Amino acid sequence: MVRPLASLKQGEEGRVVFIAPKSRSRLERLSALGLIPGSLVNLAQKQPSFVLEVGETTLALDEETVREIYVKRV
Repeated sequence: MVRPLASLKQGEEGRVVFIAPKSRSRLERLSALGLIPGSLVNLAQKQPSFVLEVGETTLALDEETVREIYVKRV
């Protein structure tokens, strides 16, 4: 089942299915950081900001951006 990344529990992993950004620049920035469809992400933290682990990279993202990323739980 595909769901927003923000709906995962802390510590859960998901595979990115698609990203629906409000702007092309945001999609380009996420892609440059390695967050693309097919990526495996671990939701390490939800508060005060979302912290994602993508491979060897750790990203801190705001809630608005995280709500545009859709994953399938692994």
